[in-house]
Formats: sequence, structure tokens, C-alpha cells
Amino acid sequence: MAQRTLKIAHQAWKILISLKFAVVVMVLLTLSLITATLIESSVDTKTAQYFVYRSWWFFLILASFGALILAVAISRWPWQKKHTPFLMAHAGILMILAGSWLTYVNGIDGSLRLSEGEVSSSVELDQQVLVFKKNEAMNSVSFPWMPASMAKNFKPISYPEFGVKVEKFISDSTPKFQFNPAPTGTTEKTGAAVLVKILGAPMGGAPEVWMWTGDPAWATQKMGPARFLIRSEETVLPPSEPGEARFDFVVGKKGELKFEATSPRGEKRAGKIALGGPDPVIINPGWRMPIQLLVKQFVPVALNQTEYVPAKERSDSPVSAIQISLIENSDSKLWLGLGDRAEFTSHSVDQVSVGYFQKRVILPFALRLKNFEMKHNPGTMDPASYASHVQVVDSLQKSQSDMDSLESHTIEMNEPLKVQHYTFYQASYVPDFPKITTTILSVNYDPGRFLKYSGSLLLVLGSILLYLAKAVTRKKAVPQS
Repeated sequence: MAQRTLKIAHQAWKILISLKFAVVVMVLLTLSLITATLIESSVDTKTAQYFVYRSWWFFLILASFGALILAVAISRWPWQKKHTPFLMAHAGILMILAGSWLTYVNGIDGSLRLSEGEVSSSVELDQQVLVFKKNEAMNSVSFPWMPASMAKNFKPISYPEFGVKVEKFISDSTPKFQFNPAPTGTTEKTGAAVLVKILGAPMGGAPEVWMWTGDPAWATQKMGPARFLIRSEETVLPPSEPGEARFDFVVGKKGELKFEATSPRGEKRAGKIALGGPDPVIINPGWRMPIQLLVKQFVPVALNQTEYVPAKERSDSPVSAIQISLIENSDSKLWLGLGDRAEFTSHSVDQVSVGYFQKRVILPFALRLKNFEMKHNPGTMDPASYASHVQVVDSLQKSQSDMDSLESHTIEMNEPLKVQHYTFYQASYVPDFPKITTTILSVNYDPGRFLKYSGSLLLVLGSILLYLAKAVTRKKAVPQS
């Protein structure tokens, strides 16, 4: 038995260090990289990661490549001085592979969104999770992303411990917002809804916006220096912030719609909104900004029936959506986009909350966006460059005066910020009027960076020494005349 095992091991070793095995591995690796490049250029990066870079068979090819390199290096034992360049090059490749694996397992590659004055340590990763809450029990479950070609054949996934089922999945979606009158006797969450469009020269391109009292996330919209919200007449909210323009849609006890407008100087204006006439309802809030509101639709008791449909244009960062329902009630279907949550009341009177979010990690410190700076090309509004001026906060409990005294750091396109082992890059921003208020920072933590850099250096030095050694050998072989 022992001899048979040794014989099999010897045959496997001969295959591992053979030229044929090396050719097969190199061909498979090359074809894989070509395939991934074609998918990435024709579809998007996420699809290339799904089919190639994060597939089990690609990891198997890389593992075979690493085993090949290690076996060939060991096969030269006992090593001699002349083997040094050869061993350096092979050790460099192994270090690059080990560093890449360490980065894949323990690294962080995500984004951090900050509004001016905001403090945050929460980094969003490119992974999706479902967050369930049933009564007092809460759980988070990873939810797999898949490309459009696979999502067409998506099979429903049930989570019986929470009584919820995922019915459909769209890999790259776009929302189709709609709030319809709620049917009599519905058990789903309802509220008053209004569809409004912001008019005026500076904000002429603003989209139509739905606001809904049924969910705090839908009840408020912040647009530049102005805040728009909808509330019931009984709801008492704190006054507007100093220097903030605020417009309240107020729903009366009998379902009538009124408004209250407050200018940045504290000047107030109020009135009733009469819909249903032949002319469109346009409201002037009385601000010095050239802004008016076109009220397009009002539903006193509305049900959120927002749907998601496949996006018409592909994007490099597709945003997914899911349709969920209660297992016991298949008619309770509703859509969740990434970042949305919903609540159900089951027949057993259990309160079930479902959220569809990006996975998050918390940094050991926080960043505060002190201000965002935008520079434009001369004579145009085209952005020439932009930068985030941030402060590193070691405790979220610092007072405002303490944070104002912290050192400010600048993050620009070619000027990242390094804090501890994390690197922050200026990735993008969210445009707003009259100035940019939200920045998007790319956050990178690469525990395998040292191994990858060191391995690359060894690989280059080993290759150079191999070339020089062969050149010297050829020169010695030439007969002297």
C-alpha cells in the first residue's frame, strides 16, 4: 500500500514539473484573462468578476499555477549560487499570488459618502445583504448578485424563519415610482403622497419627486439650500435650520393639502393648494431664489407601488433590485431597490421588516467632510477639478468645537489620504444646487500590498539577472580569435 502511494505521488510530481503541465496552465490562464477582458469591455466589471475573476475554476487555475511554480523551484534542489536569479523570479511570483489571495480574503474595497459637516466611519462594500427583523429578532444574510443573463432564470429564495420569500431579482435596474390610492381595508402601510417638480432657472433640470408620509425616508427631500417635506397637520416638527429654505406640504384632517414656506431669512408664507382645476398648480414660495413648485399629483391615502424594471442602458456599476413577498401571502409582493426597506404584517400578527442593503464595515476611526471644493474651466460650468477637505475624527462623540480644531486634509484625484492602513481616494461627487455638498470617497485596505510589491520587485530583479547570466554564458561560449 505504501509503495503504491509513493508511486502515485511520484507520478503526480512528474506531471507537476513537466513542460506539458506548464503549457496547459499558461494557456488556460491566458484564455481566462482574455475572456474576462472581453466581458468587461462588452458588459461591465461586475459581470467579468462573476464569470471569471471570482469563479471557483479561476481560483483553481491560479492555485495550479502557484503549485507549478513552487514545484519547479523545489525540483532544482540542492540549490546552487547559479540558481539565485531563477529562485528570485519564482519566489516573486509566489509572493504576488499570496499577496493577492490575502487581499481578496481580508482586504476592503468600498466607498464612503459624506455630506458637508457629516461624520461617518461606515464603508459600503460591493456586496449585498438582506437585513431581517421579526418582532425583536434581527439577522443579516448575504444575498448573491448575478448578471442579467443569469437573473432571467432566477429561482425564488425562501427565508422561512422570517416568513419572507425573494420572488425576482434584477441585476441592473431602474425605478418606476408610483403611489396609487390605497384600496379599502388594506393592511399595508399607507400615507399621503404628492408628486412635485421644481421649476426655475437654477434648478430647471430637477426631476419629478414623490414625497410620502408613509415612510420617513420618503417624507423629506434635500435639494441644495432647500428642504422639501410632507407631513400631517398634527405632526410637529422642529423649526427650519438657520439659513435653510424649507417648504412643507401639510395634509389636513379632512385630506386637504396646504403649504407652509419658510425663506432662509425666516420669512413665512402659507396657503391652500386646490387641485383638479383646468390650470396647473404652481406655487411661489416667496424665496429670493428663482424657484417655483409645480404640484402634479396628490393622493390623500396612497400605497407605495414603486416597481423596478431592467435599465435600458448598461452601467459600469449596476444597481440591483429584488421583489419580495410573505411566504403565507403571495399577493403581498413589493419591490426593494438597493438601500430600501419595507415592513409587513403577517397573518400571525408578526411585524416583519426587510432591508436590502450593501454590506458595510466600520472603520476604527471616522472622517468628517469639512467642505468640498469645485473648480471650473474658465468661462464654463464644466468641472476642471474637485477636492474634499476632511478631518480625521478618532471619536464620534467629539463636540463641534473640538472637531473644528482638527487638522484638515485634502483628498484630490491624484492626492489620496492615508490613515493607519487605509487609503482614501477622491472617486466622485453628488451634484447639488447651489454647490456640491456630497462627496464619494473610494476606501481601500490592502493587507497583501507589501507581498505584491516585494514579489514584483523580486520578479523583475530575477528576470534581469537571468538575462544577464545567459548573456555572460553566451559570451563565454563564443571562441576567441
